Amino acid sequence: MKIDKLESEMSTMQNQQYQNILVGIDGSETSMRALDKAIDAAIRNQAKLYIAQVLKPQLSTVGRASIGFGVVETDIDDESRLKEQKQLLDDVVAQAKDKGVKDVTSIVKIGNPREELARNIQQAQKIDLIYIGATGANRVAQMFLGSNTTYILENSIADVMVVR
Repeated sequence: MKIDKLESEMSTMQNQQYQNILVGIDGSETSMRALDKAIDAAIRNQAKLYIAQVLKPQLSTVGRASIGFGVVETDIDDESRLKEQKQLLDDVVAQAKDKGVKDVTSIVKIGNPREELARNIQQAQKIDLIYIGATGANRVAQMFLGSNTTYILENSIADVMVVR
């Protein structure tokens, strides 16, 4: 009886048709493997693929910032950061199209990667499957910061595939 139920569940999973697939990338090795798997899934499902990179906000932007005893000139320009990452993702989009994905969109945002991937982008684009690398940060950083992957697994409104 249990074997029949397991086979039925596996058959249902194999027949699952995804329409909107999201992959979050951060340049890490595992996120690039997740990208490869997301491309394969988008081709198999004839799905739209969203490739997202969420940049963490900087503490200050171009201009003058009051810090402590004086004013400091800063040179961090969020618009430049976004433009630079968008250009890099345009190359990734072209590679996905070359591999056979018909509909690919890049998303570059500044914000909280956890919230953007687990909720905001998923809701806005009606994502039904997300691919994410098991880890992008080193193990020590994960102990102090927590794992984006764990957060996404616990809070995602879509199915999640974790790639190692």
